[in-house]
Amino acid sequence: MSAAGQGTDLGELVHYTPEHVEAEGWLPFTARTLRDKASARIFPHSKAGGRITFLLRHIREIAAMYEVRPASERKHRA
Repeated sequence: MSAAGQGTDLGELVHYTPEHVEAEGWLPFTARTLRDKASARIFPHSKAGGRITFLLRHIREIAAMYEVRPASERKHRA
């Protein structure tokens, strides 16, 4: 079955450069920081064609890395 037949949104397959992510304001990092943290394997990324790029799922994962949950959601220790 093709990807389209599985209901895949082709927008999820678009590769965004660090410059594009910065210009769109999707993450609070400069293109240089995105590239450096990807090269250091801190941020998830793709290296298609030898260039660092980000899929939407990578951008979501990076944003989630910096999420802080309220103290009221912490599990109580016995």
